[in-house]
Amino acid sequence: MIGVIARKEFLCLIRDGRFKWSIAIMVLLLLASFLTGFQRYQSLHSIREAAQAKNTEQWLDQDKKNPHTAAHFGNYAYKPQGVLAFFDSGIDNYAGNTIWLEAHKTNFAQNRPAQDNGAVSRFGDLTPAMTLQVLLPLIIILMGFSAFAGERDSGTLRQLLSIGVKNSDLLWGKFIGISAAISLVIVPAVLIGGGIMAFVLDSDSSALGARGLLLLGTYLAYTLSFMFLTLGVSALARTGKTALVILVGFWAFATFILPKAASDISKIAVPSPTFSEFYKAAKASSAEGLEGAEGRLALPQDVHINMVRKELLAQYNVKSVRDLPVYWVGISMQVLEERDYLIYQKFQGDLRDIFYAQQKLQDYMGVLSPLIPLRSLSMSLSGTGLVDQEQFNQSAQDYRINMIRDMNNELINNTTMKDPLYVAGRETFSKVPPYTYAEPTLGQSLATQTQSLVLLVLWGALTAIFAVFAVRRLRS
Repeated sequence: MIGVIARKEFLCLIRDGRFKWSIAIMVLLLLASFLTGFQRYQSLHSIREAAQAKNTEQWLDQDKKNPHTAAHFGNYAYKPQGVLAFFDSGIDNYAGNTIWLEAHKTNFAQNRPAQDNGAVSRFGDLTPAMTLQVLLPLIIILMGFSAFAGERDSGTLRQLLSIGVKNSDLLWGKFIGISAAISLVIVPAVLIGGGIMAFVLDSDSSALGARGLLLLGTYLAYTLSFMFLTLGVSALARTGKTALVILVGFWAFATFILPKAASDISKIAVPSPTFSEFYKAAKASSAEGLEGAEGRLALPQDVHINMVRKELLAQYNVKSVRDLPVYWVGISMQVLEERDYLIYQKFQGDLRDIFYAQQKLQDYMGVLSPLIPLRSLSMSLSGTGLVDQEQFNQSAQDYRINMIRDMNNELINNTTMKDPLYVAGRETFSKVPPYTYAEPTLGQSLATQTQSLVLLVLWGALTAIFAVFAVRRLRS
C-alpha cells in the first residue's frame, strides 16, 4: 500500500503544471548559481594568486636599502578562496581578504567584496547554498501542504480511512512520493556540485570528498526537517489554505526574520569594540603596560626598553650603547615589535572570543529555525566561516612578525652604533619567504560546530516525531 500511495502522490505532483514550472525554475536557478559561483571562484582565485605573486616580486625587486626600511615597505597577505566557496561564499564577501604587513603597525583585513556591490547585495549573493537554503523549503511547502489537508478538503481522505488504509501507510507513502519529486531538484544539484569538485577544483581529493559528503548530509537533514514539518502541519490543519498560511508564515520567519534578528541580538548582547576603541586600548597597553600580564609586558614601554639596555651593557661589559658590538637601535626596535605583537595578540584574542560568543548566541537561535544551524555548518564545511577568517588573520600576523624579525636581525648583526650605514639587497630580502596560507583541517572547521550539528539532527528527528504524531491523530 505504501508503494501505491507513493506512486499516486508522485504522479499527481509531476502532472501538476505548477509543479513543473516550480521545478524548472528551481533547477535553472541552481544551474545559474553554480555557474556564477564557480566563475566567481575561478576569477577571484586567479586575481589573488596573481596579486600574491606580484607582491613577492615587488618585495624582492625593491631598491637596496636598510633592512628595517624594507620592513616598512612591507608585504601583502591575500586570503585564498575557501575550498568550497563556489557553493557557499559565507562571510567572505563581508570580511576583508587582504592585509598589509608592515613594521610598527598591526593592520586589519581590508578589501571586502561587499563594498564594491550595489544595494541588491544586502539580499545575499545568488549561490547554490542560498538557493537551497531559502527556495528549496518553499518548493517543499508548495508540494506538500495539501498532502493531507487537500485530501480532507476534497473528501478523499474520508474514503481512504474508511477502507482501512493505515495512517502510517499514508504518511510514508506521501513522504516517499514527495521525496521522489524533490529528488528532481536534489539530484541535479548533487551532480553539478560533485562534477565541479571531482573534475575542476585543485585540492586534496580526500579532504574535499569528506567535506562534500558532510555538506550533502547537512542539506539532506535540512530537507527532511521541512518535509516532515510540512506533512505534520498538513495532517493537523483543517483546510489546505490554513496549512499553506501556517507553513509559508513559518518559512518567512525561519529564513528571513529570525536569522537577521539573531544577528542583531548577538551584537547587542555581546558588543564588540569599534576599530578606534580597539587600537586606542592596544596602544595604551603598549605604552603603559598590559593589565593582568606577567613579566615585562606589565611594565611601561620605556621601563621595559631600559631594562633591556642595561642587560646588554652588562652582558658586553660596556658603559654606552655606542660601544656595543651589535646595533642597539635595531635591538630596541625588535624588542618593541615583539612586545607589541604579544599585546596585540592578547587584544585580538579577546576580539576573537567576542566573535565566537556572538556566533554561539546566534547558533542558540537554531532551536527556532533549522536554517541557522545549517547555515553555520555550510559555511564551515565550505571554508568560508569565522574559523577560516580568523586563521587567515592569525597566519598573516605570524608572517608579519617573522618578516620584521628577519629584517631587524639582519640589521642588528651587520651594523653597530659607530657604523650605522648598512644597505641590503635581493639576497637579504629573499630570506623572507612568500606568504602562504594553510586552510583549516576538517576537524578545525567543525570544532565549533557541535551545537549546530546537534540542533540540525534534532530538527530532523523532532519534525519526524511531530509528523508521526500528527498523522496518528488524523481524522477525516
